[in-house]
Amino acid sequence: MSRSLALPGRALLLAAALCTLLWPLVHAVWLSFAPGELLEAPTGEWSLRWYHSFFTSPRWTGGLANSLWVASLSAVIAVLLGTGLALGMANAHADHRDGDDRTSGLLARMVLLPLFIPPVVLGMALLPLMRALGLWGHLVSLAFAHALLGLPVVYLAVRDALQALDPDLGRAARGLGASASMTLWRVTLPPLVPAIVFGALTAFVFSLNEFVIALFLATPAIETLPKVIWPNLRYTLTPIVAAASTVAVVFSLLLLALTLLLRRWAAAWGSALLDRARSD
Repeated sequence: MSRSLALPGRALLLAAALCTLLWPLVHAVWLSFAPGELLEAPTGEWSLRWYHSFFTSPRWTGGLANSLWVASLSAVIAVLLGTGLALGMANAHADHRDGDDRTSGLLARMVLLPLFIPPVVLGMALLPLMRALGLWGHLVSLAFAHALLGLPVVYLAVRDALQALDPDLGRAARGLGASASMTLWRVTLPPLVPAIVFGALTAFVFSLNEFVIALFLATPAIETLPKVIWPNLRYTLTPIVAAASTVAVVFSLLLLALTLLLRRWAAAWGSALLDRARSD
């Protein structure tokens, strides 16, 4: 009896938590349809005025384009570095070399550092570095900076997938005459595709919504969408801010749905390739 009563209570608690998390997003979408100049919810007539203003403004559309470009490049960088580090550390552990184990352990802790360093500290540290490298004022500087935030996620996802992978598959492939590159591409990587896809899209979303580092590294010529939203929140609080936030939320939700679909497809594709490799 107590168990049957506990289930509705958990459902109500879960529903309350979801409403608490989703209400700010729903309210922002509601505000974006306001017909007037003030940031207040529409009580009568709804309007697409501010969406028209957003998509016809070069500054807003330019910020969105910059955000998408930076997020794409940062996701690629994070995947290449995170996957490479995870594979390298897995090989070091497999060889059972003490020196390599100590080095890989140190590298693993360093990879996770961006998760624990406040973004404002990262922004302050990266600004003089990007200026010294001549990258300040270019979108590449933002992409490299945002890749630092996505790198730990990609590394952790690929590392966990590697730990679940049967190490005897690689040894069997090498024993049957497969080269190291063939073993990597046909045996090791296919089961890792779901984790790589998850890490890439998560890094993309992190970059798309990142603001603090962009506040330090973005110039007026390379503003990202969150950077364009910020001064409008401070000085000209109109519903176009809610419209821009809604556009960002829609992109994030679409990427979430794409992540789920790609993970299912990648899991099926990786299993098929792995079965073929076993049969070969």
